[in-house]
Amino acid sequence: MTPNKEDYLKCIYELGENQPKITNKQIAEQMKVSAPAVTEMIKKMIAEKLIIKDKILGYYLTQKGLLLVSELYRKHRLIEVFLVNHLHYTADEIHQEAEVLEHTVSDIFVERLDENLGYPMFCPHGGTIPKKNEFLVEINHTTLAQVEELGSYRLSRVHDEFQLLKYIEDHGLMIGSHLELTSIDQFARTYTISYQDKNLAIPENIAEQIYVTKEN
Repeated sequence: MTPNKEDYLKCIYELGENQPKITNKQIAEQMKVSAPAVTEMIKKMIAEKLIIKDKILGYYLTQKGLLLVSELYRKHRLIEVFLVNHLHYTADEIHQEAEVLEHTVSDIFVERLDENLGYPMFCPHGGTIPKKNEFLVEINHTTLAQVEELGSYRLSRVHDEFQLLKYIEDHGLMIGSHLELTSIDQFARTYTISYQDKNLAIPENIAEQIYVTKEN
């Protein structure tokens, strides 16, 4: 499978996490390609039984497509763990490097990397690392935007995107940070958190990409 097709599969998977219906336009915007390019690739992936087109849901991945996506995430996230733990990459440096390497490393390399790293469960951003031949099921799956109850939370995962990682770093947050959700403003669509003697009002579009775990 070509790296381009793999990127399309990951794009559709990620859109499906937050969108009730996936369209050609959304894919084109996410991939930064033309609408005709999306149409051509979609036809190929439907023919290969990687995705299905549904009148209500738009596009969604088949079991075959989901397993391929799971393996891509496994490679990507294991590589990220290696880059951080052994080559001392910073959080905002690792994504692009892992993005390139995930398309080039062999299966045997990935198996030995997994073993050498001690079979880690999470990547540096809190994403779950699936086991071989298993579907990806995110353990940290509750976004800050989905929270309705004020109280204590832990920052457990952040969407792997450079500008978001920079935002988190600039505000002194990291995976594992303890947060106190002090207010939810439905009109302004902001979520105000307190941490380390700081207060931060997080807009909804960012809250949708930050994952938290309730603390007792």
